[in-house]
Order: sequence, then C-alpha cells, then structure tokens
Amino acid sequence: MNTDFSSALDTKQFFRFTGPPEHWLTAVKYMTWGLEESHRERWKKIQTGDIFFIHSTGAQASAFPNAASGIIGIGVVGFHFSTKSNNLWHYEIKKNENRWPLLIPLTEIYLFSELPDPATWESPTPDNDARTAELVDQLVVGRVPISEIKGFPQMGSFSSVSREVAEQILFKKRPLYLYSGHSTRGTVEDKPSDFFEVKNATETLRHAASLRFLEEVNKRIITKPYSHITRDNDILARAESAHYSIVQQLIDIFRTKGYSTLSNEFVDLFAHNDKRSFLFEVKSTENKNFRSQARKGIVQLLEYDYFDIRKYKEETKLKFENEYSILVPSREPADKKYVNFINSLDLGVALVGEKEIKPIGQDFGFSKI
Repeated sequence: MNTDFSSALDTKQFFRFTGPPEHWLTAVKYMTWGLEESHRERWKKIQTGDIFFIHSTGAQASAFPNAASGIIGIGVVGFHFSTKSNNLWHYEIKKNENRWPLLIPLTEIYLFSELPDPATWESPTPDNDARTAELVDQLVVGRVPISEIKGFPQMGSFSSVSREVAEQILFKKRPLYLYSGHSTRGTVEDKPSDFFEVKNATETLRHAASLRFLEEVNKRIITKPYSHITRDNDILARAESAHYSIVQQLIDIFRTKGYSTLSNEFVDLFAHNDKRSFLFEVKSTENKNFRSQARKGIVQLLEYDYFDIRKYKEETKLKFENEYSILVPSREPADKKYVNFINSLDLGVALVGEKEIKPIGQDFGFSKI
C-alpha cells in the first residue's frame, strides 16, 4: 500500500525563524532555537511537528562579515519545550545577556549546504571566531535567495508562513543534508498536548516530528555517517502503511457507531461516546518482535491513560461507565502466554479488520461498541 501523506501538511503550522548564521550553527549543534521573552504567548502556541524555515541574516546582523542572507534550510519542532537561564548563542556570550530564553526543541534540520560532523566542531563563541567563519562559509553557500520565494516574510525574527510559501521551499529541487537529534537544554516547560478530533488517519501526523513521511523530501535526503536516521520517533510510525491502515479502520468503525475519535501528540486513537471509551495503541509487529513491541505498548497505554485521558476527562467533565485500553498489533501474535499476561493487567489485545475488531484473548468491550 503506497499512501500519499502530503495531506498531513494541512494540519501543521509553518514558521520563519530568522537569525545570524553563527546562531544557526549553534542550533545544529544543540538542536534548539530560541525566542525573546516578548514572544512568550506565541511561543506557547508552537507545537511538536510544526515546520519552520531557516532564514540566515546577512553581515549587517551578524558578527561575521562573510554572513549572507537567504534561506538555508528547513526544520521540524521536536519535544519538550524549555527555558534557559544561561548564555548559549554567540551574541549572548559576547554580551553576557540571556536574550533568547524561550527554547524551541528541534528533531530534524535539513540544510541546503553540507556541514562537517557537528561532533568535530564547537558551538560558536567569541573564542573560536576563526573556525566559525569557516563554518559560516559552508553553511550559506547553498542558500536560496529570498527573491526566489514569492511572498516570503522578511520582517522581524519570527513569523508565520503561508502554505503556498511553505510548499515553494519544501518541494524545491535541492539536496537536503539531514542533521537530527534531541535537545536536552534548559528547564522543561509543561506545555499541554490537547486532543483534537480526527476523521482521517493522516490527521494523526499532526505532531509527527519529522519530514520523512513526505516522499518528495525523503528522496532528496543526503545522509552521512553522522546524519542519524533513527526510529525513536514513535509518532513517525503513524506514517507506515500498516499503522495508517489500522488507525483508519478504527476511525471508520467508531465513527460509524457515533463515537468521537480523537488523537494527540502521543495517543494513536481515543474513541468515546457518553458511556464507553477506548484507548488504542497500534504497533507494527512480527511474531519475533511481539513481546518487545507489546512491552513498549503496555507502558504507553498505562502512561497515556494516567496523564492524557485523565486530563481530558477532568476538562470535559465526562464520566464513562466503561473504559478500555487496547493494544493493537499489526499481525496476530502466536505468543498466547504474553497475551494472557497483557490481559491480566486489564488491557486488551485485538486485531482490526475492515469492519470489525477481533479480540485476541479476552474480549475487552469489543462486543459492546
């Protein structure tokens, strides 16, 4: 099954972040970007999975005379927003001023130019300007002039970008050098991950912290040994065909029965009516990896029920007569002993077909949908 996931872009926000190239080197090094305190309310509205375009300023706004203005890449907002109290960027270190305390975590940066392995160079500071100047040259050599992107916003350090402008950059026929990782800087802020209604499985990609679900992007990626393409992003699994198909079947089954179907940054699907609720975690499995995948799914179901579902019920004032948490493997497991173990935790296991949900082991509410 080849699925076109480009419609997932309809759910995302697009931004333009502007800064001098030396600051973008720091962003690549630490997989984070920063905003001024004056942007706090807008910062709170940025979400995991949002896409941003990297605008480098010219020499007039940089500590380096070889800085050049242009669009130098694309990035994806990651997990765990945080604030900092220390100085991180070249300007902050030079001025001893924590000017950009609101951190935006990044999971992927796609540059139009290749940089050396970030492990081989230090983040720019006034003490390593000679090396930084060399890196600035490499960073901006593949830049796209703003004049080539019709309607690209240029004022200020941070702004929204229209879908039309975004597509001009996303689908520009240029190689993409991928740098990926996770930011661990700053004090984590408790930002909410609210549920939203989904009618189509592609909508669950709203918070996919990657661009690799887009074939147009995927085929242009140039990786190096240090450009790690990892599968630790669970949300990206939603773009696998088997996973997508199962979630879509679940949505269709429950919406036909009058249930609300919801998703968020973490939860594959939460379906409920006034009386019953079903929390689903879908896992792509083979018999050889069923236990490892199921073990992970058990923890996720318990965690999501404790945090996300509890919060949702408190906010909506809903009280269900019956609540079920279900692990959905993509293939029927042969390991019935482990299915019995899962059932002993009051968790269900089920296979999903086009119009039915088949219990594996105990029936946890499926006959009552």
